[in-house]
Amino acid sequence: MTTPIRFGGLASGIDTDSIIKQLMSAERIPVDRLDQKKQLTTWKVDAYREVNRSLLNLRNSAVDLTLSKNFYARAATSSDSTRINVTASPASGSSSLQVDSVQSLAKAASTFSSTATDVVDKNNVKVTRATKLTDLSGLTDPTALSFKSSASGDFVSLGLSADATVEDLLTKLNAKDSGASVFFDDATGKMSITSRQTGSDATIQFNDVALVDAFDLTNGVTGTNAELTVNGLAISRPSNTVTIDNVTFTLNQTFDATSSPVTLSTKPDTQAVFDNIKAFVTKYNETMELMNKKYGEQQYRDFPPLTKAQREELSEDEIKKWEEKAMSGLLRSDGMLQTATTRLRSSWSSTDVTTSGPNQLYQIGLSTGRDFRAGGKIEIDETKLKAAIDTDPEAVYKLFTDTSSGLLGKVRDATRDVRSNITRMAGSDGGAANTYSLGREINSIDSRIARMDRQLIDKENSYYRRFTAMETAMNQANAQAGSLQQFLGGGM
Repeated sequence: MTTPIRFGGLASGIDTDSIIKQLMSAERIPVDRLDQKKQLTTWKVDAYREVNRSLLNLRNSAVDLTLSKNFYARAATSSDSTRINVTASPASGSSSLQVDSVQSLAKAASTFSSTATDVVDKNNVKVTRATKLTDLSGLTDPTALSFKSSASGDFVSLGLSADATVEDLLTKLNAKDSGASVFFDDATGKMSITSRQTGSDATIQFNDVALVDAFDLTNGVTGTNAELTVNGLAISRPSNTVTIDNVTFTLNQTFDATSSPVTLSTKPDTQAVFDNIKAFVTKYNETMELMNKKYGEQQYRDFPPLTKAQREELSEDEIKKWEEKAMSGLLRSDGMLQTATTRLRSSWSSTDVTTSGPNQLYQIGLSTGRDFRAGGKIEIDETKLKAAIDTDPEAVYKLFTDTSSGLLGKVRDATRDVRSNITRMAGSDGGAANTYSLGREINSIDSRIARMDRQLIDKENSYYRRFTAMETAMNQANAQAGSLQQFLGGGM
């Protein structure tokens, strides 16, 4: 709606605009209250979503901790990591291996051009990437070329065309499924080919020796196995990475029996398991602290959201301080938060599994502590928990992951249910407003504000029409008075 051009007070001298502005300010009070209600509802949505994000992080942390590797972490050590590196898996247990000697390392199959001069084609021209394979001595049919990198495997066609070039050959040999990698020296036309696998089964072999002869390569070369002695037993492996009794180690050097042996040992990594549990407890405590804060936060009813006019009168610092109080206590005594904290606290106290060792969490050093003001936050007795991890890791694992009574399942269920309820109330980040209760409430407020804004425009125009009528009447009266005065003055 277009606002007409207005000229107020020309006849009466009254500041019409100022009077109407004051009148409209009073008329806007109901709209301002709706704006304030909308702001409070929006802040409430944000507060709920902050809780929901924290609950989601807690749930994800519970899911991650469920993995057995977090409870069966193993530490591995090598008496000489320059010669042998070692890693352990959760299945390693506690074990010790002695590598007495490493006679040879596993090697890949490899061949290279051994000619002392540049590689040339049958016309005695140096071979380049653009050289056609049919120009090489003795090679007449590139389409029939086959290759294998495994001695126990079959030849596989390289799929070259009749006019294929050296570059085409290099592309095929460097392909992921060829099992080999190739290097071509542009300066000399020489080539080297290496299998990607190590061990005696690795090979570099073409079905046509003409190609091999053209580049002065050796056909049918093979790799070698790693040969070592472990705990007095001679062992051969196709790779330098060896796994024995779930202990994986990598051979870096050869050494003979006259050198000192390398001892490899694995044992439970108590610190790693402790850190994994502590990280989860920290996330749990952060979530509980947030919900307890929101639930018990003080409300300041004398600090409603600021109207637009009020914000214009305050500094940024004053606005910030005011809104801190206005936003406080939006979820005070909220039923969903109370349900969430109750269920999560119950998750710890109700965990009771059947084991040969400790069957409740407080027995391994995890409890709510003596301070009731902590609001259900978990305290960790580090000494007690580490001792439990060290002596009975199976019981610790079961307390957390048992399918019927374990803690993590209870936490996952509680966070899922509460998040579902909060999402119905406040939606999720990016969710459409009409998909959740508070969003629909905001839409309703917006509709009411829009309707009242239209009514205010009509009201303002009505005021201006009345003042305009008054000004018109005064103009007419002034004109009549002037005429009368002129008449009376002229008759004397």
